[in-house]
Amino acid sequence: MQKPKLDHIVVVLPTAATQKDLLQFAEPFKKWFTLSEGGFHTGGNSQNVIIVFQDGVYLELIAFTSTPPKNHRWAQRTPIKLVDFACLGHPERLKEEYQKGVPGGRGKCKWVVTMPKGEWTAGTIPFWCEDVTPREIRVPKPERHPSDVTGVKRITILVESTQERDKFVKIYRDLVGTENITIDTPSGGEVDIHIRVAESEEEREAVKRDGHGIYKVEFDVSGVILCNPLFC
Repeated sequence: MQKPKLDHIVVVLPTAATQKDLLQFAEPFKKWFTLSEGGFHTGGNSQNVIIVFQDGVYLELIAFTSTPPKNHRWAQRTPIKLVDFACLGHPERLKEEYQKGVPGGRGKCKWVVTMPKGEWTAGTIPFWCEDVTPREIRVPKPERHPSDVTGVKRITILVESTQERDKFVKIYRDLVGTENITIDTPSGGEVDIHIRVAESEEEREAVKRDGHGIYKVEFDVSGVILCNPLFC
């Protein structure tokens, strides 16, 4: 059984009813990255632009088009924030931790999203995105980026205590099927999943504010890091 493949990382932007508003909120990302066209999701409740890397992973910059319901898993963190990440396909291990898949789409591309059950808040364990139409329709060809980034190297997940860390380490080892907690990229590379207790005052404040979960994304170019809160 293969290891999971990292599909994309979700960054939530402020509410944006129009594409112009969305691009304005996405402007700070242009320092390092080239934006690729996304669009409105089926139903019109959200829209996105994306940042595609050579390793096949992409960043999804997503915005709700109106105020999201408070119980939405991505509405729990105030924008602009890293909120979640997805693996490609559907869960083959730990199936009991996941809900039934739900169809979704954007324009011509269709997919099925499988979310963790309610006790897993956003960004703690990955959700899954399985393409119904070819992935190439959903994910444009990778772009050259101003920072020369070509891929994701590490995702850091922060927790409050050693007890929580041990719990998450066990879950992730079960999820990937190895002692070493890495997941693959669509191009065949590896991404390290680093689970640790919050250390600095800033990190402890982040966990207190956002809950445990994804906190930092590091890339293959030194100094290019996304870390909550973004652009503060």
